[in-house]
Amino acid sequence: MSPSQTRAVAPSADTESEAVARAKELTLVLGEVYGISADVHTLRSGNAVVSIYHGLLAYTDGERFWWTGPRPGDSGAPVLSPELTLPAAAEQLAGHYAILRGRSLTTVPPLADELMTDHAGPV
Repeated sequence: MSPSQTRAVAPSADTESEAVARAKELTLVLGEVYGISADVHTLRSGNAVVSIYHGLLAYTDGERFWWTGPRPGDSGAPVLSPELTLPAAAEQLAGHYAILRGRSLTTVPPLADELMTDHAGPV
């Protein structure tokens, strides 16, 4: 192989994806600044999800964060909130967390109920 050619090397199992690294950074800020405990999970897509509270999940691809806020938009549909910076994402998510913590869990619909349109009943 000549020096101008490159060989793609698959990341080892020990190598953490950028998405997982950013998700872990978010959990650290949420914990240290806002006292909020959160978990990181890797998705098959390569993205990561941060589980913050019942009905509050933040996703990242390593560059930006996005989540569905606890309040519906003017149309009544869930509002997708995107954010590029970690401090701003953590601050907004902490605000959403406070809103959700103030509600009874019986008033917070499960994520599947939010996403299903036909409400066919239990699966």
